[in-house]
Amino acid sequence: MIPKSNVATLLTATCLCLASQAAGAQEVLKLGMSLPLSGSGAVWGQVTEHLCKVAAKEIAAAGGIKVKGKSYNLECVAYDNKYTSADGTKVAQTLLNRDGARYICAVGSAPILAAQSMTERQGALLFSTAWAKSAKGPQFPLTFSVINSPNELMPPMVEFLKQAHPQAKRLALLNANDSTGRDTEAVARPMWEKAGYTLVANDFYERGTTEFQPIANRLMAQKPDIIDLATVPPADAGQIFKELAVLGYKGVKSSLNGTAAEGFIKTGGPAANGVYIAAAITFEGAGITEYQKKYNAEVKSQFGDSIGIATVGCYDAAYMLKAAAEKAQSLEPKDMAAAMPTVRFHSFWGDNMAFGGAEIYGSVQQAQLPAQITQIVDGNLVLKGNISPKPAK
Repeated sequence: MIPKSNVATLLTATCLCLASQAAGAQEVLKLGMSLPLSGSGAVWGQVTEHLCKVAAKEIAAAGGIKVKGKSYNLECVAYDNKYTSADGTKVAQTLLNRDGARYICAVGSAPILAAQSMTERQGALLFSTAWAKSAKGPQFPLTFSVINSPNELMPPMVEFLKQAHPQAKRLALLNANDSTGRDTEAVARPMWEKAGYTLVANDFYERGTTEFQPIANRLMAQKPDIIDLATVPPADAGQIFKELAVLGYKGVKSSLNGTAAEGFIKTGGPAANGVYIAAAITFEGAGITEYQKKYNAEVKSQFGDSIGIATVGCYDAAYMLKAAAEKAQSLEPKDMAAAMPTVRFHSFWGDNMAFGGAEIYGSVQQAQLPAQITQIVDGNLVLKGNISPKPAK
């Protein structure tokens, strides 16, 4: 039996220890995520959520986000926006009004455009993967783009294909019939035409489509030399290229929106060979770190798809948030937004990344990130050219 005096001493020591632990405990900041977790874009959302949680663990292990003598950890909280405007609105309402999130990372132009008026009006930071130019600019001071978009990817992609296949003159475009597709078409079409291509088909399709033969027939009817499935997710694009192969298509195949070879191959089989991709990353060769290889292998094993630029946005957003909060020494979204254009942040692709884009969007809110032009060759993703990030201005 412990003497009463010792019991009292132990109780006092325990209370002091618990008080000390409570004082040193790190508070949690919620990074809400609006992601496609079902449908043809589900793998993008699933990998994005996974990588956000990786970043949150890394930040916690390094001591958290340090603001005015306190440390904060991040919690990534995800909801399914189903890649639609309606569900994007519902998710934003849940995150802002029920969960009280002040920082949101979102995937998909349609759900982002639906949510953006709410985030701007309610004073929440929005880390956006939207390709839509209409989602950027001085009118959206709390929005920051975390991935490359057509304005960054299309010029080098078009120039590369023009040099690699000078005989290709007749172009067919296919986009999703939503804000992502419409806004991408508005950027991509003039770039192709300026490069000297004749647009023989400019078609749209509905997300959720399961029968792709009619689409392939419409494209083939115009006898194109090059077909660009610009905003078609890899799973759908693989099926379309498969139907085109059945019809005898032998021309150039391009996918601006392609994020990894696996999605094309899974549904397209051998028809995926030869596809040029602007949003995928090879994980072999010079410049790829062991860290990047490790997490790509983990993602492929768990989700069956490689990491691409579409899926690292919320990983980078976690570090952008940290950099802005620590520079502003504030957790207020408006203070962080004011600091964001001048920060340097860690990215999945490297350190010391910055924001730019004023010459295109009218404000500094576009992350300046590297990218690659790749091609599927014999079932493997092969590097064809590098796209360097633009210097910050």
